[in-house]
Amino acid sequence: MVVAGAFLVVGAAYALTPNDPLATHPAYAALNLPEAWETSTGAPHVVIAIVDSGVDATHPDLAGAVLAGYDFVDDDEDAADPPGSGHGTAVAGAAAARAGNGIGGAGPCSRCSLLPLRVLGPGGIAAMADVARAIDFAVDRGAAVVNVSLYGESPSQSVRDAIRRARAGGVLVVAAAGNEASEGEQYPAAFPETISVGSATYDGRRASYSSHGAWVGYAGPECAPVTVLGGASGVGCMTSTSSPLVAGVVALMRAHDPYASVAEVEEALTRASRVRPVAGFRAGLVDAAAALRELRRGSPVLRPTIFGDPVAGRELEAFTGIWSGAKLPVTYQWERCSRGACSSIPGTTRSRYVPTSADGGFRLRVTVATTGDGAASAQTRAVAVAPRPLVRPTVSGRARVGTRLRVSVGRWQGTDLRFAVNWHRCTPLCEPIGASRSYVVRRADRGARLLAEVVASNVVATATARSRATGVVR
Repeated sequence: MVVAGAFLVVGAAYALTPNDPLATHPAYAALNLPEAWETSTGAPHVVIAIVDSGVDATHPDLAGAVLAGYDFVDDDEDAADPPGSGHGTAVAGAAAARAGNGIGGAGPCSRCSLLPLRVLGPGGIAAMADVARAIDFAVDRGAAVVNVSLYGESPSQSVRDAIRRARAGGVLVVAAAGNEASEGEQYPAAFPETISVGSATYDGRRASYSSHGAWVGYAGPECAPVTVLGGASGVGCMTSTSSPLVAGVVALMRAHDPYASVAEVEEALTRASRVRPVAGFRAGLVDAAAALRELRRGSPVLRPTIFGDPVAGRELEAFTGIWSGAKLPVTYQWERCSRGACSSIPGTTRSRYVPTSADGGFRLRVTVATTGDGAASAQTRAVAVAPRPLVRPTVSGRARVGTRLRVSVGRWQGTDLRFAVNWHRCTPLCEPIGASRSYVVRRADRGARLLAEVVASNVVATATARSRATGVVR
């Protein structure tokens, strides 16, 4: 008879192995998970986002673990793994299959929750824009770890920016290095902001198929128990399995130390992995128990960061550096800065702020605080305001042949504006006849009216405004 949650004691007094059929698979011993499970098996509020083909929430070894996610392929809320796929379901089971239920194996973080985010469409193709959106979605929904068992040769700036935002929010992104048996960089794993994972044999040798090189940080076991679409269990291999195994270990670390910064988690993981180096990787085979011991488990330290372009009308977002799942109560105050002095902007006490034209030319920062601690972010660049005409341009001078006309550009809203002037002859259709701040009326203009068009531009946008037409040229 199987009792849910039961464990069998094996080896040392501090090593625990669940009583599931595949719980003695060598992948778990390679990660030193039985000893790690004595410290933590995770917690439901620690969420692992699976950016993949979707997840079968009805699988018995994932029962109760799968949260409501999103399908970025079809743009709906059904993130189920479609028939004929199964990749995302296998990845989910490698990370967080339930323990002690008499089914299959036990993911490293068997009490963690799973957030399915479908980006892999027909033909096994994922749009990088969808991957970026999925990472942002995961951060907004409180995920602690994001696993991406997908890879390709082309780097995507939008994906990298999403990974950077995730890190600023205390969320780690773990990515498979790929199965190319070469040093060729694969993305998103090759971005330095990710926890990149290759494959190793259980005794610590690089798997023959694994991508490798200085850009690959860690090794996970080459094969491990997975959940199979349709309800079965099996064993999956390659870096698509190695990555979620390490993601599960990172989720254990987050459960053990919710306030640790991303850098502190990475440093602990690195120190714990270097004792078992693997040729072709910066560190080595991950040791879950050692990684948990390496965490400092200190008080939260706020590290606020602002993301977004400082432009009037565009939203900025502040991150504290603390994972949102830690439930640390934090207050925000946006400030306007000039010449080293900053003052609070009334009513701006949320994590997001949309600058207005009143912020034009000022730098912004955000101050965040919690009980016993507070910190201010670095200042943004000066807020740019798009050009907008307030008073139209005017032309001075008499509309007579040989007379020099001059233009005043009028009055504009905007920052760091550059102006250009184009003169037009209208009869009544207008055609360009010159480009300068002044214009000498020519014989060809006789019988026409003239006007000046002012073009204002800055880093944000370009806008135009026209003067009134002169009288008929004589």
